Amino acid sequence: MVGALTRGLAVAAGAAVLAAAPVYVGDFQIALLTQAISWALLGVSVWILLRVCNLASFGHAAFYGVGAYAAGLAVTRWHVDNLFVALAIAVGISCLVALPIAIVVSRLANVSFLLVTLAFAEMLHSLAGRWKTLGGSDGLIGVIRPSPAPIHASLFTPDNYFWFSVAVLVVVLLVVAVVIRSPFGGVLAGVRESEQRMASLGYNAFAYRVAAFVLSAAVAGVGGLLSAYLTGFVDPNDASALVSARGLLIAVIGGATLVGPVVVAIALTELEHLLSEHTTRWLGILGVVYVVVALLAPERGWFRRIRTRRAAGPGATPAGVALEDRA
Repeated sequence: MVGALTRGLAVAAGAAVLAAAPVYVGDFQIALLTQAISWALLGVSVWILLRVCNLASFGHAAFYGVGAYAAGLAVTRWHVDNLFVALAIAVGISCLVALPIAIVVSRLANVSFLLVTLAFAEMLHSLAGRWKTLGGSDGLIGVIRPSPAPIHASLFTPDNYFWFSVAVLVVVLLVVAVVIRSPFGGVLAGVRESEQRMASLGYNAFAYRVAAFVLSAAVAGVGGLLSAYLTGFVDPNDASALVSARGLLIAVIGGATLVGPVVVAIALTELEHLLSEHTTRWLGILGVVYVVVALLAPERGWFRRIRTRRAAGPGATPAGVALEDRA
């Protein structure tokens, strides 16, 4: 109880510090933080599958890109002038695209799941670069932020759009937390530990995995929308393998806590900016950082649970893992 209260206070304090960022940093840093929130949502979307279903996706850039393109098309082609309508469109299209993919990949596991999700993402990436309606290889330009009515505020200022992005992030995290702690999340945890046992109890493991995949795609789509309205531009590379790799790295490094991907996304975005200011070889240095963190990561989060489960033997559910999963 005390531990949960401490974690809650720490999260609330971190959220307050993040929301107060416009007070102590300039517009450029605010733009970086807003982009980091977009990456954080991508990381959280991958984290849902990694943490709850024990499935590593290398293709969630597809849904990040779909959300970005849907948000862009909503204002440039479909003349949507309300942000919440555009958000609903982005989430809805992301889910529709994810559903047939989920039906295919939810029967797979481990490396097969990872590679097939990558294949689907690359197909959509190629389609985005060739489809003239989406701007082809030049991307979709002229993406403006619609009105957030009935909220009486302008999102054209960096501070207001940042606060809106923080609010979206908080809502998404709350929704994901509620889902994880719901009976639905409990069934997913049971399927992760022993699919055969849950099937014997009458649960359709395949249907639950499909639902979890679609939920994670919706979160990625929200991240894509925030990115599109931040930059005013949608690039086919928003659906590239590099973006998928970023999401997976954020989820892996973020560990077992839901707020972990948020912290990692902000840290990596700031680190990228800092390195790019001082050297042209910043990508190589960042790669070394990734490798070092990955080598240290087995002591925490997903990798530790996998190692503990293997040590406990097939079909076993260590008590520590079970308690951590419900925490």
